[in-house]
Amino acid sequence: MEKRLVLAFFLSAIIFAVWTIIFPPPKPAPRQAATAVGKQVAAHAATAKREPVPPAVPRTGHPAAETSPVTRTAACSTTPDAADREQTLVLENNLVKLRLDNRGADVTSLILKKYDDDEGNPLDLVQRVNLAARTYPLQLVDGGQPDERLYSVEKIKGGVRFHWCDTKAEVTKIVQLVPESYQVKVEITVAGTEPAPVMSVGTGMRNIGKLEKANRFATWGNVAVYANGKLERFKRKKVHGTKTLAVPPMGFAGFEDTYFLNVLRPIGEGASVQIVPLQLPVKPEKVTASAKKKKEKAGERTVLEVLVGAPGPVLHGELFAGPKEYNLLQKVDHGIEKTLHFGIFNPISVFFLKVLRWIYDRVGNYGLAIILLTLLIRIVLFPFMHKSTVSMRKMQKVQPKVKAIQEKYKKHKGDPQMRAKMNQEMMELYKVEGVNPMGGCLPMLIQLPILWALYTLFAYSITMRHAPFIWWIHDLSAKDPYYITPILMTFTMWLQQKLAPQAGDAQQQKMFRLMPLIFGIMFLGFPSGLVLYWLTNNVLTILQQEVTFALMGERKGAAKGGKPKRKKA
Repeated sequence: MEKRLVLAFFLSAIIFAVWTIIFPPPKPAPRQAATAVGKQVAAHAATAKREPVPPAVPRTGHPAAETSPVTRTAACSTTPDAADREQTLVLENNLVKLRLDNRGADVTSLILKKYDDDEGNPLDLVQRVNLAARTYPLQLVDGGQPDERLYSVEKIKGGVRFHWCDTKAEVTKIVQLVPESYQVKVEITVAGTEPAPVMSVGTGMRNIGKLEKANRFATWGNVAVYANGKLERFKRKKVHGTKTLAVPPMGFAGFEDTYFLNVLRPIGEGASVQIVPLQLPVKPEKVTASAKKKKEKAGERTVLEVLVGAPGPVLHGELFAGPKEYNLLQKVDHGIEKTLHFGIFNPISVFFLKVLRWIYDRVGNYGLAIILLTLLIRIVLFPFMHKSTVSMRKMQKVQPKVKAIQEKYKKHKGDPQMRAKMNQEMMELYKVEGVNPMGGCLPMLIQLPILWALYTLFAYSITMRHAPFIWWIHDLSAKDPYYITPILMTFTMWLQQKLAPQAGDAQQQKMFRLMPLIFGIMFLGFPSGLVLYWLTNNVLTILQQEVTFALMGERKGAAKGGKPKRKKA
């Protein structure tokens, strides 16, 4: 019984490890290509002289395009209103800095002031892609064509009022940045022959850097839609055709990645969202067929465009663009908080997150906070681990007798009655020796929810992003650049296994001896914060085992100044 439970525990760990390797999260696009594209688009936006275009003609293929044009008379039926030059406007508070362009009345830059990218530059949530049909947040779209009109500009309290009209149509767009918030209010009103408004949330979200790309937990360019109390995610490489969904009041649609969110919540009934896959032009490269196949499979040539449409002449909504920080998302509420979830043990993860921050407020270093949090957990779990080690030690001592009974019935493996008799004899042996076959495994099973909760916390919490530890570790959310902590983790896992009581037959022990190597290879690409936790846990487990052996009186010679030795079983 004991051997089967121990074997099941470790096999579960192996299955989980192999599963995460075989089915990893989607890899983000290469940094070099994204950087070059970003420079090209930025240069184009700064230097290109775009000509005003005529108002778009209603077309099909978008959420509100099938509705009839609004018949209300345009306000400027005699005197057209449009700007004669392109203007850049800035809205900012202590958290966000928005750059808006009156060409299309859209957001060309959305900078989060308290966050930076891998190069230390201000973090911009507006993605740069080399795509002619790209759209910016808050830009109107008609029949797949982004709005390029020059709007007149009027500054209002907390925002900007954009206006455009001719003798047939009129468009008014009001954009306001909420003070001390990551939220942007937008209201679009159309009249005349202008079709019902369809607004873009953007084409993807931000260009992630090299370090984050190396994080195997990182995601990029995925779409999140919240409707009817349910959050649905669409991976960019899995969307092969346009998808249309209804978004009820208090729903939202937009983009998310591991650490940030950029979504629009339409206010009012009848709103709908479209998710449109767009193919990026990729220059031909001299690569092998297998390399090309790998790139296509990774979805590096596809970005998603999210469009939100209203059924009538007014589209009123609220854009949330900010970090997936637990307290912030809980404060915003209305389904936004569901975008950050740590799995089936979410409450435990959230509790550890709060404790981790409490420790950080006192020590000022998240690496040290991880070590202290692990120490606190081990202190709480010490009685369980002590009991587990004692039980496994007792099982090791009775192992020769167990093997003798198994050898006695070896020739009767196929006889159910003899096998039942063997099990009965083994249970009598356990009773006489005072051994509980379940005693070694149950305390270990108690730890599983804690281990999983910490695993997901360190893998997905923005708290670890760009948080330094010591010397060579400058980002606890990225892998160890020199693989020092994974190597130390592998060694301590091997040492822990060597010092622990050995249970099971020779074949099982041989399999267990491979576990440190398997975990060591798997953890090479894990965030260094997660590896640091596992390394600290291994060291504390070794210390706990030695304390337990000392309490059991299994150390000799220490009192005489000699080298402590463990009694032979």
